[in-house]
Amino acid sequence: MRRISCETFLELRCLSGIAVSPDGRHAAYTAQTPELAGNGYLAELRLLSLEGGSDRRLAGPGKSLSYAWMDERTLVYPAAGAEGTDYMALPIDGGEASVLFSVPFRAGKALPLGGGRFAFTAPYAMRGEPDPGFDVLEDVPFWSNGAGFTAGKRTQLYVYGPDAGITQLTEPPFNVAGFTVSDGRILYTGSRFTDVQTLRHGVYVWDGGESRCLLEQDRYIVKLFDIWRDRAVLCLTDGLSYGNGENGDFFIVPLSGGEPELLLRHSDRCVGSTVGTDCRLGAGSAWRVDGDTLYSISTVERSSRIEYLDLATGEARVLTGEGSVEFLDAAAGRLVYLAFRGMRPGELYTLVNGAEKRLTHANDALIDSLELSVPEPIEAVTGAPVPVQGWVMKPLGYEPGRKYPAILSIHGGPRLSYGGVFFHELQLWAAEGYFVLFCNPRGSEGRGNEFADIRGRFGSIDYEDIMGFTDTALELYPDIDPARLGVGGGSYGGFMTNWIIGHTDRFAAACAMRSISNFVSSISTCDKGYLFLLEHMGVKPWENGGNMWDGSEILWEKSPLKYVKNVTTPTLFIHSNTDFRCYMDEALQMFVSLKQMGVPSKVVLIHNEGHELNRGGRPANRVIRLNALCEWFDKYLGGGPEA
Repeated sequence: MRRISCETFLELRCLSGIAVSPDGRHAAYTAQTPELAGNGYLAELRLLSLEGGSDRRLAGPGKSLSYAWMDERTLVYPAAGAEGTDYMALPIDGGEASVLFSVPFRAGKALPLGGGRFAFTAPYAMRGEPDPGFDVLEDVPFWSNGAGFTAGKRTQLYVYGPDAGITQLTEPPFNVAGFTVSDGRILYTGSRFTDVQTLRHGVYVWDGGESRCLLEQDRYIVKLFDIWRDRAVLCLTDGLSYGNGENGDFFIVPLSGGEPELLLRHSDRCVGSTVGTDCRLGAGSAWRVDGDTLYSISTVERSSRIEYLDLATGEARVLTGEGSVEFLDAAAGRLVYLAFRGMRPGELYTLVNGAEKRLTHANDALIDSLELSVPEPIEAVTGAPVPVQGWVMKPLGYEPGRKYPAILSIHGGPRLSYGGVFFHELQLWAAEGYFVLFCNPRGSEGRGNEFADIRGRFGSIDYEDIMGFTDTALELYPDIDPARLGVGGGSYGGFMTNWIIGHTDRFAAACAMRSISNFVSSISTCDKGYLFLLEHMGVKPWENGGNMWDGSEILWEKSPLKYVKNVTTPTLFIHSNTDFRCYMDEALQMFVSLKQMGVPSKVVLIHNEGHELNRGGRPANRVIRLNALCEWFDKYLGGGPEA
């Protein structure tokens, strides 16, 4: 058995993109492997027989494919063409892919409408192609993490038909947020804006003629949407009670029009998995209507699970247990999903007579060769209405009675969560000789809207829970050396790391990653700060005539930079220079202040990466990041037991 190192993630195979064939006999999926030599990810399209169990490669290695089933025996995917996008038809029975149709611009995944017609989306530049020498900013947001500058661009919906050619169904300044198809109909969501984008989208249907508006813009935040028979199935919230992150309820709306009819209360849990891991790559769906059944993923307590809802009868039940379900797809009564179980990274599973059956073994050889630390669940009584849930991982080679350092890890969000699943970075710290502590304080997802709502209270009740959890961990594990505690986190976890070091000196080292230090600046540079961060601070410009500075004193009150004069903790900042979620000035402001005060500090600024560096950044840069983390904590905490 060997221990995890900074490079071990290079051996992982990450699965995604599940697509079950219309007859339920096959599932296509993508397997991606980090590749250090090319500093990227090798992806292959694979085909899994759900009847015979065979698992074979269809295409690749190459770039990840965005594909859909055209019929039971053929997949369709977009590829770069000579003058735009070629949509390729790939038979699963053998043979080369051939061009099905082409469009003269860059476009995305195509979904079949029948009769040789397909629906797809593509970006549209309202002011023509940008000049490479400068950018013009006239709307907000003007950039997006992972996509670069988006100013003046709107996503449009198109239909291709063998007779009619390309038809554009939407027009700027409308922006399409998402779409799905069923029986020749398209259900899509989006909003029309000129200056400031909204998170409240309208819902529309197209069935071959003119598009109809089912729900007008600005009424609801749409969390889920699909088609069932002649109705739209929607998870909606107005966001008025708990903000934009508020969990919604399930409704149905006739495709002919009408008001939403409540189908199921769901506001005590969110749609989708918020359980964190750094071993997830690619994309997939969190819900699917198959026949009269809606399958959806929800995060509850420490896990994300699949829930079943019979749309005809209203019967609801839970289908899967502890762990994390990431993506799913279903057709013809067959359900296939990607799940993290125990200490194994994501694999594909299905249900047979209600029992879970594993379909793939992509990471067996790797995981079976590793010595791992199993997270031990604990609960801490703090000021929260329920005990705070968390975990402690013992260092590898742990010997009772000897003192070890510990690292407290804080998740992002804050409406995300930790679970007891495989997490390469946390396993790395355990392998380096550290206790690892992590928890879900107030602000985390999985325990309802009330628990997750910390608007205007950043750095107060969440800080109380994190410190209370740390105290409990030290009480339950007396072999943790309280003089050798480290703390680190990314995004919201980076904010909280910056906040912690300005409010206590109990930590001997810290690492703030893709962090926020100054909300006064961040609300104007973060790609969604004008809505997301303002709201989290309790500032509501849409209720103040658009003035985001009314009542904005809280922005400085909740900024870690205000308390930087209290910091004595040696602190490392890891940031990316094209992170448009948390821009690099947030790390630099803290760093310059600490340097001026003589506090040991360092910045590792990684080029041409975004907010997802730790999860999907270039492999070489991920190794640089992990080495920097280990070196910093080893320098100030010294991994392993005391001499």
